[in-house]
Amino acid sequence: MGSGAVLGLIAVIVSAMLLASMPMATAKLYGDANGDDVIDEADTTYVWQIIADVEEENELADANRDGEINARDATYIAGIISGENPFPGGTLIAGLGRDPGKQYGYGAHPSLTGVYEQLVWIDYELEPQPMLATSWKVSADGKVWTFYLKEGVKFHDGTPFNAETAKQNFERLDAEEPGQLGPLESIDVVDDYTIQFTHSEPFAPFVRQLSWPFMSMISPDAVDEDRNVLEAIGTGPYEVVEYSPDDKLVLARNEDWWGGMPKLEGMTLRCIPDANSRAMSLETGEIDLIIDTGGVLPEYAGTLDADPEIEVLTRLIATSHFLILNSGKTPFNDTRARQAVQYAIDQETIVDTILEGYGLPGKGALTPALAKWVNTDIAVKYGTNEAEQLLSDSGWGDIGGDGILDKEGQPFEVRLLLHSGMIGRWPYEAIAEVIQSELNDVGIKADIQVLAGGAWSTALKDGKYEMAMTPYTPLGPHFMLYDWFNSEGDMNLMRGMCYNNSRVDELTELGKATMDQDERNEIYVELQAIVAEEVPMFPIYYEEMINAQRSNVRGFEPHPWFWINWEEIYSTT
Repeated sequence: MGSGAVLGLIAVIVSAMLLASMPMATAKLYGDANGDDVIDEADTTYVWQIIADVEEENELADANRDGEINARDATYIAGIISGENPFPGGTLIAGLGRDPGKQYGYGAHPSLTGVYEQLVWIDYELEPQPMLATSWKVSADGKVWTFYLKEGVKFHDGTPFNAETAKQNFERLDAEEPGQLGPLESIDVVDDYTIQFTHSEPFAPFVRQLSWPFMSMISPDAVDEDRNVLEAIGTGPYEVVEYSPDDKLVLARNEDWWGGMPKLEGMTLRCIPDANSRAMSLETGEIDLIIDTGGVLPEYAGTLDADPEIEVLTRLIATSHFLILNSGKTPFNDTRARQAVQYAIDQETIVDTILEGYGLPGKGALTPALAKWVNTDIAVKYGTNEAEQLLSDSGWGDIGGDGILDKEGQPFEVRLLLHSGMIGRWPYEAIAEVIQSELNDVGIKADIQVLAGGAWSTALKDGKYEMAMTPYTPLGPHFMLYDWFNSEGDMNLMRGMCYNNSRVDELTELGKATMDQDERNEIYVELQAIVAEEVPMFPIYYEEMINAQRSNVRGFEPHPWFWINWEEIYSTT
């Protein structure tokens, strides 16, 4: 038998062992003595009342499930509360519109699965908070960042997490994505639980940069010499049991997690690309909850909300949905043509009708979820008169009398590209049809084309398009404003926008090197005003994420960057 076959057989055996050891769903929430779907001190009191014949016996009061209700059950409940005893949280099945195992090539999406953790995470107010770091400081000149790490943390394979393993991860990340850690000069281990990053110049977004899920810590033994992730082994509250690409990811709780015993015993994340199938699966009870951005399309929210066994959950999140205009190609190499497109599209009507009110009309490049950085002077732009005047000023006219504008013998015809994987998560097709109709009203002929993910990405990168729709979820202002609008920004290049403005380049460079937040905010306010005027892209709407859960689910709180708080979630049945 060859070495590859041996490794494959070992993988199958290990997977089978993990599946066998994964806790099975408990039928009831044992320990919830008073039946309020919560296990707390009131349940301990209730057990004592049963023992004293003040309250009647019930099955859930038998917390240790030995067939008797006595003082040992009160003690066991106290152990559940303290984390010494496992919480009887059962298992759940969640549906989402993308494969939770493909993102970043890590075998498990960090924020959706709870498998991985970073030094820093972004909280519910989108502010950086310690995760595997306990604290950090930056030198007076803004060049040296020192992070103090949690002690006693282990990866799922037992490897200790410390400054040395963190350094190995960041060296890999810097090689994988040069520049994402800033103008890095060195990474140094100060002691077992202190790591230091030295930059050649100040890099203000550094802490937010570390909260990007790409910055997750992975066991050194799970990565090969070519930086490929061989196994999904992190430090998080859940570990991978089984993964079937484009189907499901099965997870079990990490009982040695540094944060205590997670409540949920395990869960299965199912990839259900079709929005209707996701909604129907929740209605029939085939799945327990729908998670993630684009989880529930607006058209299904009302039906789900009318079901007494289902609760619809909403939250304004950091995701915006943009229309990109290729500034390097006729007709959108003329700023006035780009401005005309924005004025022609009625974003408020799109939100009110297609989105059924779930969302906000787009204004500037930064989502209102990052409120403290937003230029509030930027308003929604809509007006067919303004659109027609801009087109006329830039030399377009209906020469042939067919309703389509012409210039120098060429009709104003463009393509609007859609990504096939996105139209099952957001109502992009319906929005595109509205855009198509509204552009037609001002003399622009737009053809809608749906491309598979790879073809869509290639077309954009190569600049072979005029318009495209895309979502984007920044962790902070640098992610949006530098990456999309600096002439060398990653997203500007990857999406073939060809946007180039020397003042914007200057401001984006200043923004990342300015440590004073007030000064940095002023820089970003000016920057947003410029790109709002020049319109290389603009937000059609800011997303109000719609998720949903069945009545047996407790503890789920939607996060604006779709971090799922799996350690707090549990099932009551």
